[in-house]
Amino acid sequence: MIRGILPLAILVCILGALVSCAGAPPVASLPPAEPVATPIPEPAVAANPKPIAEEVKPEVEPAVAPATPPVFDPATVSSETKKVIFIDIRAFIESLNTIIQRKDFETWRSYLTPEFIAYYSDPAILAQMSEYPVLKRLSIKLTSLKDYFFYVVYPSRQNDRVDDIEFVGEQRVKAVTISQKNDRQILYNLEKHGDTWKIGIGR
Repeated sequence: MIRGILPLAILVCILGALVSCAGAPPVASLPPAEPVATPIPEPAVAANPKPIAEEVKPEVEPAVAPATPPVFDPATVSSETKKVIFIDIRAFIESLNTIIQRKDFETWRSYLTPEFIAYYSDPAILAQMSEYPVLKRLSIKLTSLKDYFFYVVYPSRQNDRVDDIEFVGEQRVKAVTISQKNDRQILYNLEKHGDTWKIGIGR
């Protein structure tokens, strides 16, 4: 008797469950959840933001004209200084006379400034000098500084005498000779290079 009741009870339970399930409203399927976008944090802004610096253009300085060197005033040379330099130049000219008398071209050349050498080596200048009456009469054509020394300097500059000097700069002096007629003639334009005087071009 107990065997027959137990299966029946189980069957009633199963049927009850089916009925309750059939009467329940169907569960609606939910759409898949959309992903939530993670907000991107904005960059922090300073309380007093600085403006972006514009391209800085270098300032162009106005052109400045080179300073004009002060004009030399011969009156600033003391009589004592002039006397000392006059004695120095007179000794230099006497030595130069000796060099010319012995036709020592190389030593004479060592007492010339580069400007003097360039000027009296210029073919155009030498051609002009070749037109001097004395040289033309002897049919001499100057073609080099050496020609200038032997045909112009040697015949005329062996016995020069310095009677006075004129300052044209702190390191530049004109050696002057005075003729019997009291004419002042420039013998040499001299420039001081270190401890040595050299023959330069008049300026």
